[in-house]
Amino acid sequence: MDVTLSELLATFMESPLVVWVRTLGPLGSCDDAGSEERVNMFMELVDGVFLHKIMTHIDPSPTNQRLNKNVNNDVSLRLHNLTVLTRHIRTYYQETLQQLIVMPLPNILCIAKDPISAKSMEELKRLLLLILGCAVQCERKEEMIEKIKLLDIGTQAAIVSHIQEVTHNQLNVLDLSWLEEGTELAHDELEPLSRNMAASLRQLIDQRDKASEVIVDLTQERDYFSSQQPQEGCRNLGMSSPERGQGSGGVGVNGGLTVSTLTKEEKQHLSVELADTKAKLRRYRQEL
Repeated sequence: MDVTLSELLATFMESPLVVWVRTLGPLGSCDDAGSEERVNMFMELVDGVFLHKIMTHIDPSPTNQRLNKNVNNDVSLRLHNLTVLTRHIRTYYQETLQQLIVMPLPNILCIAKDPISAKSMEELKRLLLLILGCAVQCERKEEMIEKIKLLDIGTQAAIVSHIQEVTHNQLNVLDLSWLEEGTELAHDELEPLSRNMAASLRQLIDQRDKASEVIVDLTQERDYFSSQQPQEGCRNLGMSSPERGQGSGGVGVNGGLTVSTLTKEEKQHLSVELADTKAKLRRYRQEL
């Protein structure tokens, strides 16, 4: 049975990492877990403001950048917020915890551009996982652990498993404390460390190569569109008459309302429907 994005979103919002992060602050405007409220809560997560508050509570560093609190579904503002957030997380791991994030960082561009998608939810899950690692190792870890203990047993077990992903798996997060001066490693510790570092290096090389391929593809796409712009400009010359434009007050040529007149909730609802339609279209194409 095919799963719609609405159902996928409902499952995601009930996942252990989301349940945990909701214990750290108010998320959403009410306790009603209806579809619209789930979308609102999800958008609060992807906009980065809520998660940035949590990271600031974990690490109240005065050097933290300010975020755009009113994103209003603006991709560039959302991307800026997520960039600041991931930079804060990465810096905290390296400078405070003396740990190196080896696992691929969350694809914040995917989250910013297409938030209501299965891929975005996977990337957001990775972001929450890294924040969890910060929370249980920070100076306020006792406070954080107490909140975890308030969850039901099943959720607690899942959270413990997630914690181990970032604290006991050197392929995800590499402990750099052994680099400190005067620290000596036993011979039996060197072999697994060397294996982990070799595996991490191979992973990083794969990521580098994939990134290089993406850069080439994007460069070709940019060059193609750049070459098409002069032709499009000539073709559309003289076609921008007032009759073809839209009138004032957000009313289009057919008398319908433009996107600018829609409320935030309406835009988010339409985004969910559009994402569902795109998913169905991709599935139909695969079946053909």
